[in-house]
Amino acid sequence: MENKENMTKVAPKPKKKPEAEILLDRQIEMRKKSRGTDITIISVFCAFILFFGIAFFVIPDKAISKTENRALKQAPDLSFSRIVSDLKRDLRMMTMTESEKAEYRSEANWDNVKAAVGTDKSYNDYFAVFSDEIGDYYADQFPFRDQLRAVKAATEIALLKRESNDVLFAGKYLVKKDTVSGVVIEEDGSTRARTSEDAKETIKENVRMISGIEKYLPDNIDIRTAIAGRTVDVARSALPAIFPYATTHADEYWQTLKEAAEGSGVTTVDIRDTLQNRFAAGEYVCYKTDHHWTSLGAYYAYCDIIRSFGGEPYALDQFRREVFTKKFTGTTYAKAGACFGGMDTIELFRFDGDENYTSTITDSYGNVLTTLRAFYNQDVYRDINDKYGVFIGSDRSGDGGNNAVTIVTDNGQTQREKMILIKDSFGNSLVPFLARHYDLIVLDMRVYTGDMEEFLSDPALSHILVAYNMETFMNDENISNAALRIIPYFRSQSN
Repeated sequence: MENKENMTKVAPKPKKKPEAEILLDRQIEMRKKSRGTDITIISVFCAFILFFGIAFFVIPDKAISKTENRALKQAPDLSFSRIVSDLKRDLRMMTMTESEKAEYRSEANWDNVKAAVGTDKSYNDYFAVFSDEIGDYYADQFPFRDQLRAVKAATEIALLKRESNDVLFAGKYLVKKDTVSGVVIEEDGSTRARTSEDAKETIKENVRMISGIEKYLPDNIDIRTAIAGRTVDVARSALPAIFPYATTHADEYWQTLKEAAEGSGVTTVDIRDTLQNRFAAGEYVCYKTDHHWTSLGAYYAYCDIIRSFGGEPYALDQFRREVFTKKFTGTTYAKAGACFGGMDTIELFRFDGDENYTSTITDSYGNVLTTLRAFYNQDVYRDINDKYGVFIGSDRSGDGGNNAVTIVTDNGQTQREKMILIKDSFGNSLVPFLARHYDLIVLDMRVYTGDMEEFLSDPALSHILVAYNMETFMNDENISNAALRIIPYFRSQSN
């Protein structure tokens, strides 16, 4: 019995699985459970691609984007003549050096290129690259593009990114981060993007040109230069605390302007600090969705300008403020794709007797384009997206108020002093205020190409005002167009 018990075998313990096998078993188990989820995700993804793929071909192409206020890319040309023309261009350029390519592609050489290849295309169309064209076309015509841009902006806000497409979300305000634009053509024909240093050089050059004007003006004509702050300057108190303000180079630009003006004797009007303080006090002096100042901001600038000339501005309660629209979205909204402070309100500052004023808009050669009672074109700009064009806007809605010439007169008074206003778009909303003091000759040197002798020889001319936004002043050199017309005239008169 004892032997039998001794002969009984003890059952061996179960062998423990290696950790690798246990992990593999669990993965297989989880894979079975997640298969349904994977199928759902793949199905949704495929449905998404299929839906937008079909929608792209079903939904008609749009010519313009109302939210971005620009023309959208259309389907590229795939004609046989386009292919042949592109082939000729590419074969020609294969044998060129980089500097020869730059010269060949320059607009100055465009007539020679057209004659050589026999094309009737425009300069930009001829040198466009097909892959870029098709990419831009798909990006611009993507179905529900506006809605997807808004979703993108909202997502970035939720992720605390605080910006979209180089636009800062500063509370209720949309603020452009960087406003240096354009390119520099090097001596070898190559190009590079302009930098903050180039912007400072442009500021100095513009001040030098204004100094030349001021030097040759007779004693009976007074000149002032008023440079408005960008939204990033005026709305500084609303910027996110973590935003590195120094990256805008704003203080450098204003210091450059101050030093250049003091060094050359140019008389400036400091309106940046006025609006900055008004904004910090909670006043609505710049638009939330656009880069311009509001009518109220223009009023405060007008007060500083008139006092600088030695005059007395009209009090705020001497204007009647009418709401033109409460549904304005401007340039920064177009870049960001969304706004979280609501749409903007555009006000028109009216006063008794302003219906007796006439604003005559002409081209550079004196051809009348539009005649307005007072200073506002409400009929044309009420129902289009670019509603800021209501200020001295021509009937050609694409021009807005950036006309070559606008002559503003008070029909009830024949003996008034005259002011030449050399301006960018910020000056458009200054016109109703300045017109209470002077008959105006409003010139936009980005558009005007005519002779200024008719305006300069007017015996009633007593004031010249250069009114620009800092963004334009540091990027645009068209003030030289004014200087090259004004200086020779008055220099000849003094001889």
